[in-house]
Formats: sequence, structure tokens, C-alpha cells
Amino acid sequence: MANLVLSNVTDTLNFIQGLVKQETGTSLERPLADCAELYIPVVKYNLPQAIDALIRGRYGFANYVFSDVSKQADACEKNFSGEDESPLTDRNKLISNLCDVAVAIINILQKGFWLCSLSSYFGY
Repeated sequence: MANLVLSNVTDTLNFIQGLVKQETGTSLERPLADCAELYIPVVKYNLPQAIDALIRGRYGFANYVFSDVSKQADACEKNFSGEDESPLTDRNKLISNLCDVAVAIINILQKGFWLCSLSSYFGY
């Protein structure tokens, strides 16, 4: 699931960067550029670190990052004013929904981790 989120965010960033080139000098250029600025660190740093954290069992950090990515998608969407309809609505919603699923899975893993820890502590 984490890799699916990363793939979709990367694809969306590439799509945004293409649109920025097409919309140079229009009212969409600034909000698109702002969205790119939100997504660049997510693709380059945040999600790779979250995936590494998942591998290492650091579920709390991964949970935080995926929740934050969902907020970044929402922030991107809010960059567009009423006149300028967002060309990213479907992509931002998908990313937000995928992040929600990732967080739910991480929560299950986290609970399972704690249950296993408690079981071994009490000798079950």
C-alpha cells in the first residue's frame, strides 16, 4: 500500500509539473506550482522515509507521514480559487483516500505489534 501511495504521488507530481509548463502565464500557474512545492518533498523524502520506517517497525512515524501526505493533498486542492477549478481534484482525492487506507493498515499493524509484544511478555 505504501508503494502504491508513493507511485500515485509521484505520478501526480509529474502531471503537475507538465501542467505548470502548459499553464505558464495563466492564473493556474501559481496554484499548480504551489502544489508541486507540496509534493516534491513528499516524493523525495517523506514517503521513502515512511516506507523505511514501516520496514523497521516504526509504525508511529509511518502513520504520521501518511496522515501528513493526506493533508498535503488537501492543501494542494485548497490552492485553487472558485474561478480556477482544480485540474487535480480526482488525483488529490485518490491520494488522500489511499493515505487513509495506509493509515488504517498501519494502525492494524501497530495493534498487532503491541498484542504480540504483550503476549510474549505474559508468556502466551
